[in-house]
Amino acid sequence: MNPKRRDLKIIFHSDAIWTQSGYSVETDWLVRRLLLEGFPVAQASKAGLGGHWIDYTLPEGIVRMYPSVNDPHGSDAMFFGARHWGANVAISMIDIWVIPPEWINHLHEIGCKWWAYMPVDSNPVSPNVLRNLPLADKIITFSKFGQEQLKKEGFVAEMIYEGVDTNFLKPMDKVEARKKAGFPENAFIWGMIAANKENPPRKAFQECMEAFKVFNQNHPDSYLFIGTQQISPASFPIHDYATYLGIRDKIIIPDQLFMSILATREDIRFWMNAFDALLHPSATEGFGLTIVEAQSIGKPVVINKAHSMPELIVEGKTGFTAIPDRKWWTNANSYWEQPQPMSIYLAMQNVFNLLREKGAQVAIDCRNNVLENFDIDTIFKERWLPTFEKLQDEMLKV
Repeated sequence: MNPKRRDLKIIFHSDAIWTQSGYSVETDWLVRRLLLEGFPVAQASKAGLGGHWIDYTLPEGIVRMYPSVNDPHGSDAMFFGARHWGANVAISMIDIWVIPPEWINHLHEIGCKWWAYMPVDSNPVSPNVLRNLPLADKIITFSKFGQEQLKKEGFVAEMIYEGVDTNFLKPMDKVEARKKAGFPENAFIWGMIAANKENPPRKAFQECMEAFKVFNQNHPDSYLFIGTQQISPASFPIHDYATYLGIRDKIIIPDQLFMSILATREDIRFWMNAFDALLHPSATEGFGLTIVEAQSIGKPVVINKAHSMPELIVEGKTGFTAIPDRKWWTNANSYWEQPQPMSIYLAMQNVFNLLREKGAQVAIDCRNNVLENFDIDTIFKERWLPTFEKLQDEMLKV
């Protein structure tokens, strides 16, 4: 039941809220909380929706959903939805460099503000990203790293961390989770949950598999779960590479059709509860929501010491960093930084030793880190709600 009806109409430009990307998960959590506060909310979708607009019913209220027409990233839907629905502010929660500037200009022509809630995943910031920022009425970035990089480029940005629903992502009985997931009961299981859509892969599948091979030689009763799907011919060939490394019997890979269509957030929660630790040393991250999700469930993480990722863990207590030693320029006009497999392996061994020495305290430390810094209800109440209330007050004064 909405406590009061707000006049500010907000349209999000992101992945459809029922899909499984980090953008869609974060959008979903924000949309639900805004509905509970009485704000009218719509979404322009860049993925997971086709055809005519629909009113999508959630337990918290109704969301007007606008599909992309011709633009593969939903920029046209952002404008057409804002114009049709009468939005006051459009918030792009995607890689903003994919948005043609003319769609942002069209928003301003109809009196709709454009906010960029954006990742920064390169040092220096990609010129592709900088292109659209002068058009933004407000810039909000996911991390302190992003805020500092934008400051160097002359842009003032607020920083609001992405958050997770700690009531949903909480520790469960690991034995029960492993039975449900079909994992070996007493093995040490590393987990990876990441999109597989580039080659070389941004999520470091090759380096992680090579690092795991060394780990498995020292800990034979260990497995690596890789929850992903090969999205395109450009995806990294995980099955073939596992066979090449001679570790195919140690790699757990879910059915690809299931991962592409049927996997839910509930499945991901069970998988994470069945892991001992998460492996996530990406070549680049604008935030790294999976890193926070794993800690919310009580699992330590191996990350890459680059970009926003070090902000998300407590080094030596909730995870360890691998050190990047390669840097290359990508077709997105940005730098990626990647650690070598041996550096990843050493961080994996540190996590293994930490769990052996500290036991259950590691899960408590992981959980507390998230509750203190990344709980979505706290972030919404302390950061997002005042931001939208301020905009509504400004709108009423005009």
